[in-house]
Amino acid sequence: MLPLGGPEFWLQAELQDAMDRLIKNHFRDVISMPRAPYPRLEMSSRMTSSAGRCYPDSGEIKLATLYHRDHGIDATLLVLKHELAHWAARWRYGRRIAPHGREFRAVAHELDPRITITCPPFAQKERAQRRGWHMTCPKCRKRYVRSRRDKVACRTCCDNYASGNYDRRFRLVVTSRAE
Repeated sequence: MLPLGGPEFWLQAELQDAMDRLIKNHFRDVISMPRAPYPRLEMSSRMTSSAGRCYPDSGEIKLATLYHRDHGIDATLLVLKHELAHWAARWRYGRRIAPHGREFRAVAHELDPRITITCPPFAQKERAQRRGWHMTCPKCRKRYVRSRRDKVACRTCCDNYASGNYDRRFRLVVTSRAE
């Protein structure tokens, strides 16, 4: 039988406890609303460009495990408070508020004056490096660098020889992987 969880499991449990305490101390009015969902916390190892994400209508809050690894528990708690402020602002003031507008800033300042609109960036080595594909037209030998390896054709040749319509004869051929 496998042991239950690892570092992420314990981190998520600790952050869930902190979130429960924050909700109990600051957001009793929001919890008492009949339609407001209780927030659920999830740690995500797939998040590489943002530290946290809040879906107020479903109550889902996602935090990046990479952000915790790079910045520690204190910065991660601030991100959690930031996302909780989004959740609370949506339910206190309604759906039509600006994401980081006046209402959000009021809730965030009430929760913790240190909450910022943005967070420190991730470590550069962990960010997904976008690599592309070098592709060549078999007819005119024009070279393209594309981020996706789709079945596309040379625009120039399609315009000149196929009345602007897609033609398989001019489908780009992969020559190498872009670095």
